[in-house]
Amino acid sequence: MFKLILAKNKSGSALLLTMFIMAGMLIVAMSGASLVLLGIKAGGIQAQSTRAYYAAEAGSERFLWELRQNGYYYNTPSMNDIIFSSTDTGGSGTLTGGSNYEVYFIDYPPLIFRIIGEYNNNKRSVELRI
Repeated sequence: MFKLILAKNKSGSALLLTMFIMAGMLIVAMSGASLVLLGIKAGGIQAQSTRAYYAAEAGSERFLWELRQNGYYYNTPSMNDIIFSSTDTGGSGTLTGGSNYEVYFIDYPPLIFRIIGEYNNNKRSVELRI
């Protein structure tokens, strides 16, 4: 019923088909590479965020140590005041890894302090309730 007609002049049809297949493979490969690069960037941001979190944890431990050693005296403190930071430890103001922290007074009673750790413009916070 059906008759297959072969054209005598098929110059370039195989080349055109090959070009379409190669273009499709290139699009798939480039989108895959884009996803991999996005994952690498996200992993780097996550690592920086984790360092900021550990800076906040270090700040909370240092602040608790200061509380145990020296106590905390307040006369109706202002809200959101910085009361302690990594510069108060006598060092350069940054921790060993290049991160820093600040301790803020939030509210009372109970005493609530927020410690914000920072590393490469990534910030994470920890809250202490005493």
